Amino acid sequence: MRGALCCLLLAARASAAPVRCDNAATSELSIDGLLDDWKSPVVARAGAAPDGSVALRCAWDGTALAIALDVTDDRVVRVRGGKGHEDHVDVSIAAGGAPVRATIFPGTAIAPSKIVPHVDAADSLQPHGFSIELRVPAARLANFSPSTPSLALHVIFHDSDLAAGGKDTDVPLDATIELSDRTDLLDDFLRTTGLKKRDIVLDQMAELDPDRRGKERIVAGGTVIGVLTDQFAYVSLPVPHASDVRGVTLLPLGPKGQQVISAVVRQSGNGGTRDLLMLWTVWSGQLQPLAQIEVRKEQAGNVLESTWTIKGKELVVTPKPAVGWTEATWNEASADDADSIALPWDHIKSGTAYRLDGHEVARRDLPAKRR
Repeated sequence: MRGALCCLLLAARASAAPVRCDNAATSELSIDGLLDDWKSPVVARAGAAPDGSVALRCAWDGTALAIALDVTDDRVVRVRGGKGHEDHVDVSIAAGGAPVRATIFPGTAIAPSKIVPHVDAADSLQPHGFSIELRVPAARLANFSPSTPSLALHVIFHDSDLAAGGKDTDVPLDATIELSDRTDLLDDFLRTTGLKKRDIVLDQMAELDPDRRGKERIVAGGTVIGVLTDQFAYVSLPVPHASDVRGVTLLPLGPKGQQVISAVVRQSGNGGTRDLLMLWTVWSGQLQPLAQIEVRKEQAGNVLESTWTIKGKELVVTPKPAVGWTEATWNEASADDADSIALPWDHIKSGTAYRLDGHEVARRDLPAKRR
């Protein structure tokens, strides 16, 4: 019988802190359930020996993930005919989409090994439990792309001490598997741009590039926006300080879920400030500028500001009521480097709608409101 303290230890969930796998060729590993060809150290543990624990080793070579699980168990329980409580391990590996799952029942003298569904996996009895090896090609993982930075691993060892019944104990192990080649690429990006990890305000996978399969990784921080695929590309925003960047977001303007990158920056000069809404698309891994739109201007307490929203597949920009300025007192020249601020007294249009048209933005004037 287990004591209460032991049960608490076994039920404790392993930290999902990132782990980095060995850079070993997974094709050179014999997936036979034995651990004799694993030279890499244990990268994560869960549970409490000797009753029920799991130790994880892993290897990543850019095309496949291999894992080895060393399960310590004082009694490996299997049932002839598969009717009853049995020791088994559930494994789930995901790249942001539907996971690849497998359930492994270790082979014993009572019952043979059983792996559901069929995957490249094997198990082997050990003096104090059993071990499992499993290899999953990256191509089998839904949403995996050259930009995928990590994989989510979820393992549960279902420990059954009584084949005829009783309470099973679950030993879960969660780990975020950092893909070493992608981690190195991020480090190169940070080094090139002078950013630190603490500077990053956005790190997200999204459908950005219609010319590439899968999602791309967007990383933004300081005054830089980068896109990481099997290489990286970035743009420097036209402001001197990170505090001048008001926000970086993704807008669903493209077909089939494609996102457009947007940033709002505040520029100062001539006794006032202006905010620019900047848009980029991504093509063949490179950021392509789409538009720069003035959305706020302030001077001597006078303010013109626009609101923008997504309606269908259009970005609609319309003016707010002016503060201070009037049609009679407004004497600013139109911007020559951006779409000028929308004017609340404009007699021709009430705003502008923007939509993505291939590599470019198409503009549509909104009808002026009746006065």
